[in-house]
Amino acid sequence: MLNLYESLNNFLKLQTIPVGVNLLKDIPEIKVRLKNRKITVCQQIAYSRYYGWSTMITKEDSFCVLGASCTGLIKPPKRVLDGEVNCNIYQKNIDSAKKMQESMPRVPENIKSVLTYPINRPIESIIPDVVVFYCNTAQAMRMVQAFLYEKGGEFNFNSSGDAGVCSRAVAESYIKSKPVIEIPCLGDRRFAMAQDFEVAVGFPYSMKDEVIKGLESTHKAGIRYPIPFQIPDLCDLPKTYTTLPEDLD
Repeated sequence: MLNLYESLNNFLKLQTIPVGVNLLKDIPEIKVRLKNRKITVCQQIAYSRYYGWSTMITKEDSFCVLGASCTGLIKPPKRVLDGEVNCNIYQKNIDSAKKMQESMPRVPENIKSVLTYPINRPIESIIPDVVVFYCNTAQAMRMVQAFLYEKGGEFNFNSSGDAGVCSRAVAESYIKSKPVIEIPCLGDRRFAMAQDFEVAVGFPYSMKDEVIKGLESTHKAGIRYPIPFQIPDLCDLPKTYTTLPEDLD
């Protein structure tokens, strides 16, 4: 796990820590920094990426019904499936709201706990299901290049403008065993400190070797982050700021 952490930091220079996420079918007896708190899935990830804390929630703890539904902690309530929860907020009527909910990825309801932790401080005997981190668009570009290095093609992603990290970066990546890039939602920004410039990246931990190789190989080919600017000679300075021949005497 540490080699993945080192690769992501070496090639992306991330501002916050990549996070391991596990969707568990039990409630393990492990040492966790934060538990038995009424928090959301995006807040769990925030605690892990900003502070380096491990967190664990059960269905009794998960405060956001969308996050709990997407990660399989609970069966989605009728008000969610029918679109009532987002009607007249994100969509103009109940039909369009229901269509949005129908498209949202959800893990089947058999998850007992959601565990998060920084991948540079792994929990003994725990291997992440999914790795999630936040980055800017240039860093996301580098991840797309890493994802496509072996197979080529193009990278596609979907977004609903809501339940971003829990439905896409966690649930979709977990269900479909594929990498995901998603725009953080309003709740993630308001309650979990997602920044205006950030996007969320999620991928199955089983892809770690592919990700490391893709980043290393494209870096060796000359694609670097930070992106090196071309700095011109004879830049357009005002004459009074320019070193003149007589200044050399």
